[in-house]
Amino acid sequence: MLDIFFSILLYILSLVFISEFVKPRTGVRGLNFSILLYHYHVLMGFYYGWFAYGTDTSFYWNLGDKFRQFNFESWFDAYGTHNYFVFFLNYPFSRVLGLDFWTGTFLYSSVSSWAFILLFLIGEGFFKEKIKMRILGIGIWPGILLLPSLHFWSSGIGKDSLIFLFMVMFFYGIRDLRKYVVLVAISSLLIYHVRPHMAFVILFSASMMLLLDSKLHFSYKIIFFTIAVFGFVLIYGEVLKFLKIDELSTENIDALFNTTSGNLSYGRSFVDMSGYPYPLKVFTFLFRPLFFDAHNFSSFLNSIENFICLFLAIHIGMKTNLIKTYKNSPNAIKIMLITFVIASLAFAGSMSNFGIMVRMKNMTFIYFLFFLLFSYYSFLKEQKIKKIIRLMKIKERLELKSAT
Repeated sequence: MLDIFFSILLYILSLVFISEFVKPRTGVRGLNFSILLYHYHVLMGFYYGWFAYGTDTSFYWNLGDKFRQFNFESWFDAYGTHNYFVFFLNYPFSRVLGLDFWTGTFLYSSVSSWAFILLFLIGEGFFKEKIKMRILGIGIWPGILLLPSLHFWSSGIGKDSLIFLFMVMFFYGIRDLRKYVVLVAISSLLIYHVRPHMAFVILFSASMMLLLDSKLHFSYKIIFFTIAVFGFVLIYGEVLKFLKIDELSTENIDALFNTTSGNLSYGRSFVDMSGYPYPLKVFTFLFRPLFFDAHNFSSFLNSIENFICLFLAIHIGMKTNLIKTYKNSPNAIKIMLITFVIASLAFAGSMSNFGIMVRMKNMTFIYFLFFLLFSYYSFLKEQKIKKIIRLMKIKERLELKSAT
């Protein structure tokens, strides 16, 4: 009975909060799309719950399993980073309230749906002018936010959905650091608790861009620099502990990549990249499996999605000037892209299993898509301005002719 009451209350509150938060910012059209995103994401969450039932999702919700048991006598006994932080978040719902796995799935998918609502608001902020972004007659914004894999891997119980949400919160706040400095600080702390190495990557990317930003007031640069240095000091030890190395060096990282790649060499989704040059490893990480790699229905769907993303990357890359776009991009877009590049270069060298690749790629790939969309939007906007100028010149010539 408690599960039913909790689920109904959660559903009502979710719709109320979405309405109150989104409608003032985007109007009715944006609200309707956000509600669609919410329901789509929740459905994906239940599908993921069914797909992954009995694996890590059950492990996280039940605070352990028969192979890995933990004796948490109180809520704060579960506190820590990595898996322990997930246990800490789940403890009051799973252990205290006694909610079942499917209620937990609904909770996670409802909360993590906010990642896509915030992404939608970020995009609406970047693409302010009413320019239809179409390729082959198909609108790519905001339709890109409905790609199934993005929702599938970020909707279930566990670290994947949490890290995706917290990273989006960070990027939502970094657009206007003056206004959202508290959100940026909180989301950075949450990212650190789930995956310290990603906090390291994000802080590095943001620090590099914001300290070079001529528009940001010096006092804000000092504040952010202080936070970043403090964050690096805290995170550095956790990153080394997570990577199981003594210090960050070329030799240690290379050895780690070889070891990790070997450990992940199993299953039908294994791909041997030991002989690949590094650029090909990065391409494999980002755009495979493709059709020739598909060995089941799930990998076939992934291959369709990867083909779409590859097509978008090639089409937009050939049509626009990506370097010019980067130079003219808002700092938030630049930080998104740098985060994506660093994470992709790091993960590409250490993985050889398509299933793991898709999960890891999912954390940052959306930011690459945002960069592509912004590049295409800038191109269309420039074309529109040129067309208006051309029409104005034609109008002026016609007026001169009629006057004479």
